[in-house]
Amino acid sequence: MKKKGCIRLMKSNKVLEDYKAKQEEWKNKIRKNGNHWYSWLWYLVAFPFVWLFYNIRDWRTAIIFIITFLVVSSEVWAMYLLYFITKNAWFLGIGSACWIFWLGPGTPFLPLCIGITIGIKSIFNKISKGNKDDEK
Repeated sequence: MKKKGCIRLMKSNKVLEDYKAKQEEWKNKIRKNGNHWYSWLWYLVAFPFVWLFYNIRDWRTAIIFIITFLVVSSEVWAMYLLYFITKNAWFLGIGSACWIFWLGPGTPFLPLCIGITIGIKSIFNKISKGNKDDEK
């Protein structure tokens, strides 16, 4: 009889293998079609989102990512909130400028959110593993 953790691990390995296969298929399709620079640019822009789709299947991880996203971008939401309270357009301008900066191609916003999510998820996994060991 297989343990529940083993089944979960096998399922996550299948998802990981699917992810790797799709990435290789996408790269081979770009290479076959003539290596256009815009195809590679689209691949590099879409890659974090595809990674996120394949790796955040657990609802707990999705909740952690959403909370991390909101906390990291809180400077934007605070400025928008101040704009709606005071109706001062200066706050709207500062909030929009921060948001444009974070969404720009030179900033590591999404990798930062993903990294923090992975870190928090690993801490939760260690805590839950420790609790299971204590019960035995």
